[in-house]
Amino acid sequence: MNRKYQAGVIFLGLVWPWLSAASADVRRERTLRRPYVTEIGQPYSVSNETLRTEAQKNSELQEYLVDYGTPDYVEIQEISPEWPWESYETRLFYLRRNVEVDFGHVLAIDTPSANLGMMKFQGGIPAQKRHEIEVVMQAQQNQQPVAPSRPLGAVEKQPRESNLNTLVARIEAAAERAAQAADRAVEQSEAAERAANRTVSVVEKMSKGGR
Repeated sequence: MNRKYQAGVIFLGLVWPWLSAASADVRRERTLRRPYVTEIGQPYSVSNETLRTEAQKNSELQEYLVDYGTPDYVEIQEISPEWPWESYETRLFYLRRNVEVDFGHVLAIDTPSANLGMMKFQGGIPAQKRHEIEVVMQAQQNQQPVAPSRPLGAVEKQPRESNLNTLVARIEAAAERAAQAADRAVEQSEAAERAANRTVSVVEKMSKGGR
């Protein structure tokens, strides 16, 4: 037995218990609803963009989306591969309709069509699953960016039309004040002229009286 072989045996002996334990921790389950499918690990949610990509590979999925629209929630569930199916399913959940629809892609090497797929399951949404979906959706909504709040004491921006109306009102008020000032100036000028006339008249009378 050479040294490389001995080292390989020793390495395998060290890591095998760890690999076995890790494999044992991975979820493998056949549900009562679908006892013919072995689910591996936990499902994970995907975006609508990923859903559209999957629809390009699955003709029935694409047709279903055309007929019923985008679902409320989409997830991918890895499964134990069984020919001719891919090793995962695309699962759609319509909460209002209470419908779960699972699609699989078919590995058909001899078929020229690359988007061969089928609906593998359709049924209601279990209460526990619905609750899990609602929790995930709520968490996703909480991660959406929130509009920044207005700083304390900041002046709220008014609509353009409101600003224009305010400006017009200010101009009209200023014009009114200017007109009033002009009227007062005219009155004061007339009063000054009358006072001057009276002074002239008094002076003339005094002059005549002194003669």
